[in-house]
Amino acid sequence: TRRIIIILVLVLGIAGGTFGIYKLFSKEQVEETTTPTPIQIGKPYIKADLEKILIFSAQNPGSIISAIKKEIQTQRKPDSILFLAFTQTLREFSQFTRIKIPESILSNSHPSFNIFATYHTGSSSVVFLIKTEIFEKAYGSLLVWEKNMWQSFSQFLDAEDVVNINQFSFGDEIIRNHDSRVLKNLNNKSILAYAIFNKQFMVIATSREGLSLVLQRLIASPPK
Repeated sequence: TRRIIIILVLVLGIAGGTFGIYKLFSKEQVEETTTPTPIQIGKPYIKADLEKILIFSAQNPGSIISAIKKEIQTQRKPDSILFLAFTQTLREFSQFTRIKIPESILSNSHPSFNIFATYHTGSSSVVFLIKTEIFEKAYGSLLVWEKNMWQSFSQFLDAEDVVNINQFSFGDEIIRNHDSRVLKNLNNKSILAYAIFNKQFMVIATSREGLSLVLQRLIASPPK
C-alpha cells in the first residue's frame, strides 16, 4: 500500500510539473501574440470621402508625383477629400520624390503621414498631414522652412502661380479659428498655407481652401 501511495505521489508530481510547464509556455505565447504592433503606415488620420491607392514605379521617382497630380486634376465634388494611400514613411517619401523636407521636421515627426487631394469650386489642392512630436520645434521648423517651402512643393504648383514668388512672404491668417500662415502670389492667390492642429498635426496645403477643409475635418473628429 505504501509503495502504491509513493507511486501515485510521483505520478501526480510529474503531471503537475508538466501542466505547470505547459501553462508557462502557453502564457508566454499569448503574451507574445498580444504585443502591440508598430504604427501601421498608410492609415488616414481623418475621415475622407474617397480613398485611392497610389500606383507608382519604385524605379521612377517622378511617377508618384504624376500619380498625385493626376488625382488633383480629376474633377470631383467640391468640398470633398480624397485620401491617397501608400506605404512610404515621411522620410522615404522625401528621399524618393526629392521633395526637400527639412531634417528638423523629419526627425520631429511620426513615420506615418497622410496625403490628401482636396476639391473646391474651380480648384483643387494637395494637403500633407504630419503628426509631430514637439510642437515648439515643429512651429520653429515651419517658420524657417517658409523661405523656400514653395520650391519643395513647386511640382504641385502652376508655373504662372510662382512668377516673382520670391518677392512675397507668408502672412498671418485665422483659418477655422487656428493661427495659420498663408503665402500669396502677385495675383493674391494662395499658393501655400499651413497650421498646426491641437499642437500635434502639421497641415500643409497648396491653397488656403485645402487647409481650411482639412482643418474642418480635424475639428469635427480629432485623431488621437
